[in-house]
Amino acid sequence: MKSYLKTFFLSFIVIMVLIGTAMFVIFNPFAARATPGTSNQPVKTTPISSPYADGQKAKPTHTSTVKPQATPTKTVKPTPIPTKAVEPTPTPVPVVALVNWDNATSVKYTINAVNVRSTPYTDGAIVSTLEAGAEVTIYGSINGEAVSNSPIWYRISDQNSNPEYIYSGLLTTEKPAPAPAPANSNANCTGTEGQMVDVNLSAQWATFCNNGKVDNSFAITSGQPDLPTPTGIYHVFNKQSPTTFYSPWPVGSPYYYEPTHINYALEFKEGGFFLHDAWWRSTYGPGTNVPHTDPQFGEMTGTHGCVVMSTDQAGWLYGWAPMGTTVNIHY
Repeated sequence: MKSYLKTFFLSFIVIMVLIGTAMFVIFNPFAARATPGTSNQPVKTTPISSPYADGQKAKPTHTSTVKPQATPTKTVKPTPIPTKAVEPTPTPVPVVALVNWDNATSVKYTINAVNVRSTPYTDGAIVSTLEAGAEVTIYGSINGEAVSNSPIWYRISDQNSNPEYIYSGLLTTEKPAPAPAPANSNANCTGTEGQMVDVNLSAQWATFCNNGKVDNSFAITSGQPDLPTPTGIYHVFNKQSPTTFYSPWPVGSPYYYEPTHINYALEFKEGGFFLHDAWWRSTYGPGTNVPHTDPQFGEMTGTHGCVVMSTDQAGWLYGWAPMGTTVNIHY
């Protein structure tokens, strides 16, 4: 019995020793491990947790150098500078000398038919044309284009109106004698008082009396045979410049006419009887109150009852005849 226990006890110790040895080998990191085909020389290793081995600082087997990542440079686009538009250089306006305005207006007369221009130059736009002997009001003078030996042009419109000029050499201070009235005009200004317009329908002529003297005289055109100008003594009671005439006859009537621009109109009898300009005619006088051929405008006849004249003559009459001027119409 004792022998049995002793054997059991020794066996138990051996087993425990073997187990302890095996555990030591397994769990001891420094224990030598046998690798087939290799010697059992102990392999020196450095624990990761230990920075030192054999008293020296362990050298890392590989040092990873992390280069700082370069921050990309942001490309800054320059702010575009707006291109300044180059404005064209304006064409300078021709310099026109200043007008020497007169303290008081004066009157001159055209020597021949003349052109009224918008500038004091011969290439200026033609505003109108005046016939020989036309009365012109002078408001001032200006140096313009030299024609003949003088650069003087006359301003014949006031400061509040569009510029109108006539070359000085075409005007005179001497009032031309009025055209002689035809022998059959029967005009007699002797003994008349104030201003009077004498219209002779037989002669197709008008004479303008002023306190017993003749101020002017020229040919006119009166009413056609179907619409004759009324005879009698009348007075100017309405003046219009400019105006528009509208036909009292309907479209389709042989007497109808389209709305017509009139520059100067003086009404002497109710019902639309005027002394006025007729810019659509080029001739006046005997034979123009009946069917005839106008050399410029073709087939024509007399008026619808009015007494008409050229635009220049009507402009003169408009300024000459005040309201109330007597109008004597006869054969």
